[in-house]
Amino acid sequence: LERTMAYGEPDWASPGATTPEATQNAATGSNISANSGAGGVSGGGQARLILVGLSFLDIGLAAMMTALGVMTLIQFSGVADTSAAFLAVYMIIFAALLGTYEVMYWVGIPWINKILRKNFGFLYGLKGKGLYLIFVAFLCLGLKNDSFSQLVKVLTWATGISYLAVGVLHLFIVCIHPTISEKYRAPTAGLSATDGGTTETPNPV
Repeated sequence: LERTMAYGEPDWASPGATTPEATQNAATGSNISANSGAGGVSGGGQARLILVGLSFLDIGLAAMMTALGVMTLIQFSGVADTSAAFLAVYMIIFAALLGTYEVMYWVGIPWINKILRKNFGFLYGLKGKGLYLIFVAFLCLGLKNDSFSQLVKVLTWATGISYLAVGVLHLFIVCIHPTISEKYRAPTAGLSATDGGTTETPNPV
C-alpha cells in the first residue's frame, strides 16, 4: 500500500495523464519523412499501404521500361530501325525520370529533388503522374518492329499494358478515393518556403 501511494498510478491507467516526454516521442515517428525532405504519407493505415504500394509499382515500371529500351537498342539493326531506336532512347529517359522521382520519394536528395520538381512538377501529384504513365504507355505500345525478337515483343506489350493499368489506377484513386490522395506527400528536400517546399506541402496537381 505504501509503495502504491509513493509512486501513484502509471500514465496508461489515467487518461489525459500522458507526460510531455511521451507525447514528444510519439510525435517524432510521424515527422521523420517530413524532416528528411523525403515524401511520405500523412497518417497511416490503409492509405499508407496503398500509397507505398503505388510507389513500389512505379519503381517496377521504371525497371521494366529501362530493360525494354536497352534490349531494343541492342537489337538495333540499321537505318530501317531508326524510329524504333529513337523511341527506345525516349523510353529510357522517361523511365529514368519516373525512377528518380520515386527515389526522391524515399530518400530526398536536396539538389536532385529541387531540379526535378522545377522541371517535372507534374510527377509530384498522383493525377499528374497517372497521366504521365498513360502517355508513356501509348508511346511504348507504338514500338513495333517485325525484326525484334519474341522476348522484346512480349516485353513491349507487358510494359505498355502495365503502364496503362497503373496510370489508370492512379487516376482512379484521385477521383474515387480522394481521401487517400489527400494523404499523399510529395518530397520537399532542397525546397525553400519561396519554392513552395514546406513540410506539409499538399499534392501540387
